[in-house]
Amino acid sequence: MGAGKVGVSLRIREELREEMSEFAKSEKRSFGNLGAVLLEWSFERLKAFGSTSELFGRSSKRLNNVTRDRRKRGAGGLRWANGRHS
Repeated sequence: MGAGKVGVSLRIREELREEMSEFAKSEKRSFGNLGAVLLEWSFERLKAFGSTSELFGRSSKRLNNVTRDRRKRGAGGLRWANGRHS
């Protein structure tokens, strides 16, 4: 019996989505299958290194600039102050 699967929703840059879709086609895979393969592989690498800083080394600051975590600014116009929405 196979392992259960769940849906995952991610926000990625439009250009990355297009590039990944083209790559998936060339590999005769679906976009979802390619994403799942990459996610599992990259998570195994992350666990082996122990942290994103160790995994990416000096480039981790550059990576943070590319991904821009919106949680730091608050959701839906709300701002965080001392652990609470203001």
